[in-house]
Amino acid sequence: MLKKNDLLNIRKNILNSINHADSGHLGPSYSCVEMIYVILKKYVNLKKKFRNKFILSKGHAAPAFYAVLDHLKLLKKNELNTLRKFNSRLQGHPDKKKLAYVDSGTGALGQGLSVSIGYALSAKLKNRENYVFCILGDGELQEGQTWEAAMYIGVKRLKNVITLIDANKFQNEYSVKDTLEEINIKKKWQAFGFNFFKINGHSLKDIDNTIKKCMNKKINKPCVIYCDTIKGKGVSIFENNNKYHSIKKLSTEEYETAIRELSIK
Repeated sequence: MLKKNDLLNIRKNILNSINHADSGHLGPSYSCVEMIYVILKKYVNLKKKFRNKFILSKGHAAPAFYAVLDHLKLLKKNELNTLRKFNSRLQGHPDKKKLAYVDSGTGALGQGLSVSIGYALSAKLKNRENYVFCILGDGELQEGQTWEAAMYIGVKRLKNVITLIDANKFQNEYSVKDTLEEINIKKKWQAFGFNFFKINGHSLKDIDNTIKKCMNKKINKPCVIYCDTIKGKGVSIFENNNKYHSIKKLSTEEYETAIRELSIK
């Protein structure tokens, strides 16, 4: 069962793991918490051998992935405190060689959707009804390889790839609008052969219901879900503030403010 209160604890654990590491990508982790939570809680059983796959193409949001793994009791006790440490399984970007739950080592933006194609074709060749869930950042859409992959998925009608875009409106240095504004994003994806859905990326119900639509056997096109999100979602001083894209240790005041707001029931 999906529970909103789970998200408070997951965000607290993201905050504490990054603060303990003295570095990490806070804002972009907070914007995709709900997406990762729904996908791993309901649609990807990480304990199964032959299962659906999850690709976090925006690999810098790894702290959110690790915090959800911890919530699902798939990490060791206090392992979140090893984030970004030498020899840790929890590197700054997902490392498939260190952590078995990682389906692709990501961090070089633009590659995740191409990896998803490989998994999707593999499932088809083996006659398995497995899906691949791939989360992209909206800034990542500036990468040409993303559109090459989208073209292939659309032409080949790889309906077992479900693409989610974390549209938090910001990227590393500036806003997406100030860097390279998105124009006709819906029409672009539709032109590449996709069903396009735009939803509230922080609504568990919207995410879950839209994924179910995408998995309906009657659909005849692959799907992309444009998730309207807020960078730093959940803490007022973090929200829409690109200062918290990648941080070092928070001040005592910042940390206490965040913990207080994440403790409100």
